[in-house]
Amino acid sequence: MPQTKNKHITELIKSAKEQFDNFSDSETQEVFLTIKEAKARGLLRKQPPDRCLNQYVNAANCLLNLYSTDEFAAILTQDIDYLYAYIALVATNSITTTA
Repeated sequence: MPQTKNKHITELIKSAKEQFDNFSDSETQEVFLTIKEAKARGLLRKQPPDRCLNQYVNAANCLLNLYSTDEFAAILTQDIDYLYAYIALVATNSITTTA
């Protein structure tokens, strides 16, 4: 993983811990593994929520759909599930960083 991306992910996690009291490193790892597997299975794409998919895969797909819109940044600050998904998307090279 490039050093710049590692630094950005570290900053995201630090910011998340400041913003959300219930932010968990173990949950971050679990979501990363889920998103990595979803990517390998071709489940990550711009699509509406699907009740057959994990909540984090649905969050990731929502973020892919909202990327480059005004709503994108707002959703990251409102819901911890989307923040976990965003960190995993960045870590799996599924989305570029916004900063």
